[in-house]
Amino acid sequence: MKQNQMPGKSQSAIPKDASPLVRRLGRAVLLTTEEVDYLETMQVNQATIAKGQEFVLDGEPLRVTFLVRHGWVIRYKITPAGRRLIIGVSLPGDFIGLHVNFNYLSIFSATALTNASIALIEPVRILDIHRRFPVLASGLDWMTVRHSNILAEHKVSLGARTAAQRILHFLLELWIRLEQVGLATSEGYEIELTQEQIGDCMGLSTVHVNRSLSRLNKENLARIEKGWVTFPDVSRAVSFADFDARFLMDFSASTGTPNLKGRRLRN
Repeated sequence: MKQNQMPGKSQSAIPKDASPLVRRLGRAVLLTTEEVDYLETMQVNQATIAKGQEFVLDGEPLRVTFLVRHGWVIRYKITPAGRRLIIGVSLPGDFIGLHVNFNYLSIFSATALTNASIALIEPVRILDIHRRFPVLASGLDWMTVRHSNILAEHKVSLGARTAAQRILHFLLELWIRLEQVGLATSEGYEIELTQEQIGDCMGLSTVHVNRSLSRLNKENLARIEKGWVTFPDVSRAVSFADFDARFLMDFSASTGTPNLKGRRLRN
């Protein structure tokens, strides 16, 4: 691994105009034409969500599964005292309410962080995947586990990492996730989060975020310039943030040796 490069995994043969979901699942598994067609056609019912528009309300019925096709979305909870905590950032290729069949009421709210395109998928289409396409069903299970892994890592950050470490860990996580759907380069990526929103993700005040980002910049661990995130010294950044990329490992339908493309990254 080059010092200034972490993402950059090879992809399976998939159509150039494939949706982010197909690009993500097709990285490690050569999907059949029928599987690709099914994944694409189930996304035909789409909605455009304006920046700042709330489209999922905490406690309201959740009747469809949402799939982010374009843009960034945040999922969050509002405490009785009015404090917002962002519990997840959904990027292109991410599901929201994947298991709507088992939970009819939303336990969070969701708002478009940018102008976004969302596919509205009927629950029966998800069930049909499990009946007809075992590889795709495994892919959905993998996405569920991956989602749980991300939440677990955020919990570790909140309880065991310093402010600078948790922010850097989060920035590295976003880099890999965006690269997996072709939205980041080996140099970095464009971030759509403000310092206030990073604070709401990491349980920090805006002042604390600003100070931590200044430290990361001074120590050449991460820089954000004009909305573009780069990591001048990836090896040191990974070590400082205690970043173990296995929690973002690529999907693999193999029944043999696990695919550890996202294996532990250390110096």
